[in-house]
Amino acid sequence: MHRNEIKSIAIYIILLTSSVDGICQKTRIVTGESQVKVELYTSQHETEMKALENAKIDALTRAFGEYIEQESNLDLENGKIDFRSYGQTKVKGEWIRTIGEPAFDRLVRDHDGNPEIWVTCKVKGEARKASLKPDVQLEVLSCPQKNCRTDKFVNEQNMFLYIKSPVDGYLSVFLDDGTTVYRLIPYRRMGTQNAVTINGDQEYILFSRDIENFNIPADRIELFTTKDQETNTIVVVFSENEFPKPILNEEQTDQASFITPKSLSTKSFEKWLGDNRAVDTDFLDLQKKIVIRKE
Repeated sequence: MHRNEIKSIAIYIILLTSSVDGICQKTRIVTGESQVKVELYTSQHETEMKALENAKIDALTRAFGEYIEQESNLDLENGKIDFRSYGQTKVKGEWIRTIGEPAFDRLVRDHDGNPEIWVTCKVKGEARKASLKPDVQLEVLSCPQKNCRTDKFVNEQNMFLYIKSPVDGYLSVFLDDGTTVYRLIPYRRMGTQNAVTINGDQEYILFSRDIENFNIPADRIELFTTKDQETNTIVVVFSENEFPKPILNEEQTDQASFITPKSLSTKSFEKWLGDNRAVDTDFLDLQKKIVIRKE
């Protein structure tokens, strides 16, 4: 090989590397902390999860800032937004993955002579500035109509979802009870399919037998708890790019013939989400909290 050919290849490699670096968004290490009071009917685990969420928001706000409703520079392009919503807070960064284990502690404070228990959380993670992502609409429903929005359910009540995206893409839905995550979409008859495809600007009502979206009968979702009350999280995953599904445990059928969907641990699910966020800047996970009461 001639010297001038080696030089040309070297220049090509440098240009290619520079191009990739320009496309990829840099991540950074962030830290945050929070304190949450343990409320009546709220378990220690649920309080810790709320404290962890608030600590992540604190870390993202410190690193990238918070979107204020009065701001006029909201970047909206082709149905995409450049902030992330965590609960009611809109931040200008996105969480990629947690580094190590969050640190939790308990504090007892006196309030007018009565003790209050607070949970503190410190967290460290990898994050990056929020990029443009589709403004996907998500509503949890108690009936297969858009006006049935709710976040409260009782035992043996059916749940439905409303989904609408501005762009075509791939969709998967999970339910996280804090320990185990169950995959709800794709439907069980779709086997090992990674995700379902949805069309931009089309409204979808999921889990209704009267509405056929994917040329297959829908699975019915009936919520259940053995506690007086518990909080679960609906996680909707969407991307314009195909993404692999996580490794799942087989579904289970009880004596009453009720089927528990395929699942994985919450820890494994969080790792799967982090891996996908890291490699796909279009990867979006939307979360909605729901409360299930025993009666």
